[in-house]
Amino acid sequence: MDRCPNCRARADDQAQHCRRCGMELALLRCTDQAADRRLQEGVRQMAAGDRGAAEEALQQVLTLRADPLARHLIGFLRAPAGSSD
Repeated sequence: MDRCPNCRARADDQAQHCRRCGMELALLRCTDQAADRRLQEGVRQMAAGDRGAAEEALQQVLTLRADPLARHLIGFLRAPAGSSD
């Protein structure tokens, strides 16, 4: 997380609260890290050929944050086999 989602001030990686507005950032960072881990898991599952587990992990990413990569990977998993768009 580069910026505070409340006031858009630059976020210090170690700060627990935003320097400008005081918003607590620790829980948001934990959520962001959880989304990163689920995204990595989804990619690992795709590489292993487990499309169901991959889609489940990527759906969990979207539950935690709006992530364009996760959305595109889900689209890829749902595309008919052999289609080339």
